[in-house]
Amino acid sequence: MDVTRRMARWAKLSEPGLISFLFQILLGIGVVLLFWVLDGLVDYLVFGGKPLADFVLASETHHDFALVFFLVCALLLYSRRAHRNEAALEKALQNALEEAQRERAKMEGIFEALGEAVSIQDPDLKVLYQNPAHQRMTGAHAGRYCYEAYRKESAACAGCHILGSFEDGKVHRAELGPEASATGGYVELIGSSLKGSDGKPLFGIEIVRDITARKLAEQETAALNAALTHQAAELQQANQELEAFCHAISHDMRAPLTRVYSSAQELRGYREQLDDNGRFFVDLVHDGCIQMEALLDSLMVLCRVTEVEISCTTFDLVPSAREIAAQLRQDYPERPVTFRVPEQLPVYGDPQLLRVVLENLLSNAWKYSAKVEAPVVELGSQRTEQGETLIFIRDNGAGFDSTRAGQLFQPFKRLHTYREFPGTGLGLATVRRIVRRHNGRVWGEGEPGRGATFYFTLPG
Repeated sequence: MDVTRRMARWAKLSEPGLISFLFQILLGIGVVLLFWVLDGLVDYLVFGGKPLADFVLASETHHDFALVFFLVCALLLYSRRAHRNEAALEKALQNALEEAQRERAKMEGIFEALGEAVSIQDPDLKVLYQNPAHQRMTGAHAGRYCYEAYRKESAACAGCHILGSFEDGKVHRAELGPEASATGGYVELIGSSLKGSDGKPLFGIEIVRDITARKLAEQETAALNAALTHQAAELQQANQELEAFCHAISHDMRAPLTRVYSSAQELRGYREQLDDNGRFFVDLVHDGCIQMEALLDSLMVLCRVTEVEISCTTFDLVPSAREIAAQLRQDYPERPVTFRVPEQLPVYGDPQLLRVVLENLLSNAWKYSAKVEAPVVELGSQRTEQGETLIFIRDNGAGFDSTRAGQLFQPFKRLHTYREFPGTGLGLATVRRIVRRHNGRVWGEGEPGRGATFYFTLPG
């Protein structure tokens, strides 16, 4: 412990302040001794009669020595206290400077770490600081006025976002194009201010963002929207022309078709007077008229589902499915089809249009399972990961080649001949159009001889 105390004492003695104090003590002793000698010299010159040494060494001759000694000691003590105060003030000032430097380094570190370009300006718009991102974007301009550095102007720009923030204390934004920005591209300027306790602005903080990519994307989007709008108008006009064409064909063809059909019906009354070729051609004309009439009816349905306005609601699909199945059993009593359906199947859509979907899909399932000994048709549903309602109709009938599934929903495209399975080739096209109007999807899966399954989705 003694060794530690001695080391601490010597460490204190080595401090500059203590050395200065010792110097002051020695200086005071020197002043006192000098006064002592001068006092004896004055007495020698005034009184004389004795040697100078007697006056210097005689203590009775130094009557005011105690006063001088007291004054010197007081001066030394005051000097020591003043030195201590000065040292404390210097230390406090040094700590304050170090703290300010740490805060400045922290602030610069934050600004340098930001991906945004940041600069700080004084109330006269002179650039005080730029982070590296700001320097890379606009160049190094610290010490210059911003309007001189960035715009080559001699005065503050009209509508300056920093001056606006100085006035009202709010955040102001501005956008510059390639012709005005310092970067040669599109930039967004964000200005805010820092004010003192008296409300006067101290600093202006500016953030510069390069928005060239966003602006170009907006321009491309606007051009694309304009092109899409134009295409949509052309498509709407084409659809209207196509619908008018379908209506014209459906209505205008019925009159000559009726005459041909009526004539074929009359000719069938003369079958006994015709040979085999005549009867064959009469039957061919009669069957062709029936097929043409079914085709015109399907074409009219396809046109109507495009024109009709959708009115969606939540309803149960099962009652409609049961009615359609009952009608199919009456139309084809020779086909003992097993129809499986859930107790309930709630969906959201247009009841009339979705009934058309069920009519087409269930009649297809009934038709293509005609050559199976124990035909089964199933209606079911499930939920997709996207929250949609997925409805399927499955049969164990003829099926189809999945590699040709893309042709199923095209008008007049059939994967089986008319003699194998009669039809118009418009049923699945109608289904696709209705499902698309519900913002859903439709597709089919199958395998020859092992049945088929058709799926379509509806909003959740």
